[in-house]
Amino acid sequence: MSIQPGTQSTPPAQNLRANTIGLPGVLFQSITTMAPASAVAFSLGPAVAFTGGALPLAALIALIVCALIALNIGAMAKHLPSAGGYFTFVSRGLGPQAGWMTGWLFDLAYLLVVPFQLLVLGPVADQFVNTYFHLSFGPSGWAIWAVIFAIVIFLLTYFGIKISADTGVVLGCIEIGVFVLLSIWLIINAGSHNTLAIFNPTTSSSGVGGVLVGILFVFTAFAGFESSAPLAEETQNPRRTVPRAILLAAICIGAFYILCSYAGITGWTLHHKIGDYGSELNPWATMAKELWGPLELIVLLVILNSALANSNAGVNAVTRVLYAMGRVRTLPSALSHLNRHQVPDLALIFTMIVAVVIALATGFAFGPFPGAFAFVGAILTFPILIVYIATCVSVFFFYRREHPTEFNVGRHVVIPLIPLVVLLFVIYYQITGLTTPPLNLVIPIVVAWIILGIIIVVALSMRAPRALAMANRVYGEEEEVNAAGEEPAQA
Repeated sequence: MSIQPGTQSTPPAQNLRANTIGLPGVLFQSITTMAPASAVAFSLGPAVAFTGGALPLAALIALIVCALIALNIGAMAKHLPSAGGYFTFVSRGLGPQAGWMTGWLFDLAYLLVVPFQLLVLGPVADQFVNTYFHLSFGPSGWAIWAVIFAIVIFLLTYFGIKISADTGVVLGCIEIGVFVLLSIWLIINAGSHNTLAIFNPTTSSSGVGGVLVGILFVFTAFAGFESSAPLAEETQNPRRTVPRAILLAAICIGAFYILCSYAGITGWTLHHKIGDYGSELNPWATMAKELWGPLELIVLLVILNSALANSNAGVNAVTRVLYAMGRVRTLPSALSHLNRHQVPDLALIFTMIVAVVIALATGFAFGPFPGAFAFVGAILTFPILIVYIATCVSVFFFYRREHPTEFNVGRHVVIPLIPLVVLLFVIYYQITGLTTPPLNLVIPIVVAWIILGIIIVVALSMRAPRALAMANRVYGEEEEVNAAGEEPAQA
């Protein structure tokens, strides 16, 4: 589809604010969406029930796979700097129907990011004020704190991407620094207890199968390294900045996870049984107390900081994709409304309402941690894995069709194929391995969401095919070209 100069495009008032954030802000959008400290303290915990002491091996495998996925995302973002992110990438690679379904799956995953973290913020904040200030709101105190943090997250993201991105940089640096220090301390304290045996799959009571089931929760910790893609229209030099940020986030935080998972398993098993790691509300606070005494307070504050930063970044990502899908009217057009700070405010309000409802509903149904936390985390990770697969497949078709002179077998066939195969194995082991309540509900919920999406996309194909085809557009690129009065590239 070619758009001629003078054809109707999105009015300037409806555009996101271009050239607002540079590499640090974009990089920490991805890093804080991963919530490094919160992920180490909580997301990796449920994995231990399956991986046992082989958690560091699962982290290593996930790092390799995510680095390859990052290269594939970067290959698409290089040519398609769009707020639609995967919605646009897969539309151009596999067609608008597949692109819409990808955006639909991304929305499910990222709408769950905030409730996922509220299920951490609520209990940890409640524990913190109860321990240090002797203030208790009773058994439901976690829910009160979850709502308070939801309001804080809303305010952080309502007043513009610059404030939100700058906040992410500060919060991200704090959490990484404290957890690296604690990890090194744990490793030194372990002394002769240190061993490379925990990188052996036999360390897991279920062997390789246990590692591949547990790796779902490790991917939950990695989920978010790609979240800077939807900020492309607000980024300086997005074709270069966004791919670099995505790859750097995957590699740097992946290495951080390997360090922390090794330190955590080694430090925990000095004084505790490995089976108690996943059931402990906050094993890292426990280990910090054993090493640092009252200074465990720092770790509790950093975990709260991490979960808050993650929610902030997750909201930025999902509201931009909702905005992009509303802009082309494949979701309600109201979602593309921008406030005076050029933030998708109605998409933001919708996201926060969904977050509070899901956090409270699952938290009261299954207990906030570990029940609801593991349940919501598993649901949000599944669609992200499918989105990764769709992006890997799209790379081949996009470059073969639209950029044949750049096409390279190693870069556009081999690199997409490796993570594709690994992820298919991971998904298979989840389907056969998640059998205990409430995790046995994860697959049916994701399948129901996919079926609903198929029904909607069929209806769109029949009743609004032009709107569906608009997913191919790269708005920032078109506006720059139209302003120059030149013919834009095919979109």
